[in-house]
Amino acid sequence: MNAISHPRRNDLSILIVDDNPVNLGVVVDHLEEQGFDVSVALGGEEALDRAEFLEPDLILLDVMMPGIDGFETCRRLKAKPTTSAIPVIFMTALTDVTDKVKAFAAGGVDYVTKPFQVEELLARVNTHLALRAAQKQLRARNAALEAEISARRAAEDGLAASESRFRRLFETATDGILLLDCGTGAVTAANPTMAKMLGCSRATVIGKRLAEVPGFGSIALSADAVEEVRQARYLNYGDWPLQPAAADPIDVEVIGSFYRDQSNDMVQLNFRDVRERRAAEARILYLAHHDSLTGLPNRTLLADRLAVAIGHARRDGSKIGVLMLDLDHFKTINDSLGHHIGDELLEAVASRLRACLRDSDTAARLGGDEFVIALSNLHSTADAERVVDKVLAAFAEPFVIEGRNLHVGTSIGISMFPGDGEDAAALLQAADIAMYSAKEGRRSKWQVYSKELSAAAQRWHTLSNDIHDARARGELVIHYQPQLAVDSGELMGVEALLRWQHPNEGLISPALFIPLLEERGLIGEVGQWVLESACRQCSAWHAEGRPAIRVAVNVSAQQFYQDDIVSTVRHALRSADLEPQWLELELTESLTLDESETTLRTMEELKAIGVTLSLDDFGTGWSSLSYLRRFPLDRIKIDRSFVRDLTTQSSSAAIVHSILELARSLGLECVAEGVETIDQLNHLQRELCSEFQGFLYSQAIPADEVSLLLRARENRGASNIRSKAAAMQAELDPRMVKKAGG
Repeated sequence: MNAISHPRRNDLSILIVDDNPVNLGVVVDHLEEQGFDVSVALGGEEALDRAEFLEPDLILLDVMMPGIDGFETCRRLKAKPTTSAIPVIFMTALTDVTDKVKAFAAGGVDYVTKPFQVEELLARVNTHLALRAAQKQLRARNAALEAEISARRAAEDGLAASESRFRRLFETATDGILLLDCGTGAVTAANPTMAKMLGCSRATVIGKRLAEVPGFGSIALSADAVEEVRQARYLNYGDWPLQPAAADPIDVEVIGSFYRDQSNDMVQLNFRDVRERRAAEARILYLAHHDSLTGLPNRTLLADRLAVAIGHARRDGSKIGVLMLDLDHFKTINDSLGHHIGDELLEAVASRLRACLRDSDTAARLGGDEFVIALSNLHSTADAERVVDKVLAAFAEPFVIEGRNLHVGTSIGISMFPGDGEDAAALLQAADIAMYSAKEGRRSKWQVYSKELSAAAQRWHTLSNDIHDARARGELVIHYQPQLAVDSGELMGVEALLRWQHPNEGLISPALFIPLLEERGLIGEVGQWVLESACRQCSAWHAEGRPAIRVAVNVSAQQFYQDDIVSTVRHALRSADLEPQWLELELTESLTLDESETTLRTMEELKAIGVTLSLDDFGTGWSSLSYLRRFPLDRIKIDRSFVRDLTTQSSSAAIVHSILELARSLGLECVAEGVETIDQLNHLQRELCSEFQGFLYSQAIPADEVSLLLRARENRGASNIRSKAAAMQAELDPRMVKKAGG
């Protein structure tokens, strides 16, 4: 056992407690001569404070003191955590054994009797200081030992946890794993996935060299794999054709890594089944070059094949034909019967196009209902036209989709290499221009590209560029078409309609420039301007003191879904100081087809503002009764296509009658669009339609002319408003009226 080392005396402190200064002086002198750091206290209370502050190594404590005596002082010292371990030696003149026992019971470790011998005092002091030092050393060693034990236990726990994690990963890994000893080259472990790949038990594999394991016999690289990985530390072998017993080969990616075990050099080989990845990669490659719905080549593959065909044509002097096809009425079918019907129709179209072509030709789908046919090795345009005739003949037969006979025509544009373009992009553009020219004529026709057709395409390009700054240049204006009560002719409101007064082209049709705004992403910005301008104009009419009318503003699907339409409407009303009931938002029927929950929530928020909602062009799209019941609409507008044939076709009259009956049953008002004749108006009167608009009364007019109408209405008074359409037409200003039949 190691001897306890005695600390240096100048490192040790002693507290002497005695109320007799003479005794203190004697003891202090002797102890300081021995090199001890000595402090004194004249009573028990003072001793308690000093001991807690100084934390001396030893306390010499007198028994008989005023206030609290030595016994009580010792008991209090032992009761405090900071002083309980300090040894206490009593200094006493008491000789009774009972007092000595009492001293030990209070917590003292020893006592010296007064008058005491200095040698005895020093001996006892040194002994207990040595014991105190030994206790400190033992506590320090115990603490160090406990820390070491704790660290070892933590390391062992960590190692066990690491081994458990490794075993769990090893056993559950989706990769097949083999562990091999570098010294013997033998397999020491295989996980369940590896055994499943090989089609055998793990016990069959253990102890064999890699080349001897079933499935690796035909893989030459396996013989040297362990040594190669040991030297390289890490290797990716790429793919091996693993041949399990009585099963198809498995393509596996093999990755080898080296590590050192407790006593051995080891190699781990991971085998990853890459069959699904290969299939996915092949699928991705296929989808990158083919249309996912029809399986036809897409634009990318078509461009590649055209480039190859052009190269061959340049060498042998042949021609190439490019046919651009667009289906007639496809949107109507898709919207009215559903997208699943539309998809099946597109697949059927692709099948018929394939049947019209040679193996050397290519049919491709560019997207939507646009298809392209690339014809190689032609002698003249007549060869391409013969293919067009075959395609049109194929389209003449109805497509039978889910028991429905669908009659779908197509418009075809033709371009030829080398005359109409030197590359794929130019040929496609030329065929596209010709196809749009074919659509302008009678349906199911074809058109060969010519340079004259480029002028129309150039006009479209020019307008597409000019539309960008049209509003900033003041070219966009708003006209207002009156809406009147059918029974009385009273002016109820106006519809705000956007017009483009082009400086060179004149008045551009909305059917042309509205798609341009949508294509260029400007419809939201322009639509907001129309809304704010219309609200300000309506507010200005009200401020003139004229009879109040409402203003109807069209809201596009892009505005409705992409912009915060609710905040936009609130801002427009607030900035114009217009009461919400005088604003009507006309929603297109396409809004009800997508995001129905979002549509419903937005409509309800708009209704909460106080504006009215109408459904524009009712009957041309899905016209679903379910959304008419569900959405908070106030009015529906009967499309002009039904009103046009109202008095000449019984089917149109029946549709209008059904719409009006449906509206009445749902508590909705109706506005008939495109009323141009008195006969149409009389028919609407008999059907009890609420309101109408159209050229019979007025086309869309500037705001100042609306003011004239309001003034004339006020001057006439409500009692003078005639209910009959003929009388109403006769009194209108000829400048603002398109007379029936004139």
